[in-house]
Amino acid sequence: MSYPATNIIRINARISPAGLGNANFASAMLFAPQPELPVGFAPDTYRTYFTLVALSEDFADTTETYKAAQRWLGGTPATRELKVYGVATADATRAATLNKARNLLWWYWTMWTAPILAVKADVLAIAQWCEDNTSMFIDNQTGASATEIRDPADTDDIATQLTTAGFRHVYTAAHATDAYSGSALAKHFAAVNYSADRSTITGELKKSPGVPAESLTGTAYTAMQSDKKKALFYTVVDNQGSADSGRWINTYTHSTYGEFIDDVVNLDACINFMTTALYNTLGGQVTKLAQTPVGQAVLNGAARSVGQQFINNGYLGPRNYIDPDDGLEKYTAGFEILTKPEDILDLSDADRDARKSAPLRIRLFRAGAIHIVDVDLDVY
Repeated sequence: MSYPATNIIRINARISPAGLGNANFASAMLFAPQPELPVGFAPDTYRTYFTLVALSEDFADTTETYKAAQRWLGGTPATRELKVYGVATADATRAATLNKARNLLWWYWTMWTAPILAVKADVLAIAQWCEDNTSMFIDNQTGASATEIRDPADTDDIATQLTTAGFRHVYTAAHATDAYSGSALAKHFAAVNYSADRSTITGELKKSPGVPAESLTGTAYTAMQSDKKKALFYTVVDNQGSADSGRWINTYTHSTYGEFIDDVVNLDACINFMTTALYNTLGGQVTKLAQTPVGQAVLNGAARSVGQQFINNGYLGPRNYIDPDDGLEKYTAGFEILTKPEDILDLSDADRDARKSAPLRIRLFRAGAIHIVDVDLDVY
């Protein structure tokens, strides 16, 4: 036999693992009551539907599950899929159902049927779970509940209770007749591609074809826009007889920080992308990432790439700001990484032994969105 070349050229292939992918912020789960489940659809399992027609094979158009799904799978903008989870009737403390579902898979948008949403204790329990598990809860309110929300004297309505709790991951859409109006708004956020330029949106002034636009009293508008209620509404906008039929207004969550829906969703996405990038930077090393300025610089670079991505997609943007570290006014393009590569040289012995990096200090500056325009006219 001939002499093998591999005895001379000894190649060791080191293959980088694939790592993690980013979360799907278009993913949604609708929780369907057991009595509506078709034969063969066992409680505590889920099915995926890509069209309303496909879902109608399991759920008749008279069911609450169909009506709720219609606002997600039908109309504009289009959504790609909806997962439906069968709720066991025996599960009364809602968190139990949500935990069982989350143990099967991850999703972002959480939807329940109208009979559940009519029970304040259930809404509060779902809201707490969503806050604890980074899932956005669409609190659709209608009928008598919408009337309570639109009454400034009512302090026991569900919107007020959610605002009092300060939940960031829930918003309340109040509509007199449409039990699932807020799900139609959520579709606009589900259509965002965070990898694309100028892709992030605001919910304010969006249109939802199929949702009846309401014309309400000034008292109702004022109540919903109050700091204690923070409820969304889909309304007719009028300008001296010219009407724009159907725009979303007051698109806040119940956040104690006064955040709009896009503030919360976009930050969740940014955190997820940052986590994925840093994890894959560590996990993708075929040797190791040394506890040196070079190693720290690699981590800084991964964080910087995510910051730039979120400038490109419109979540982050430029501004002048006062630096809290030195009190000076400075300009930023949208984010600042304060950690320097050489900071790792000052790690404590305990942190070095624990194989930590220097802590990454990053400031994010949201681009925000213009919802209101004030004009001063000087007439001569």
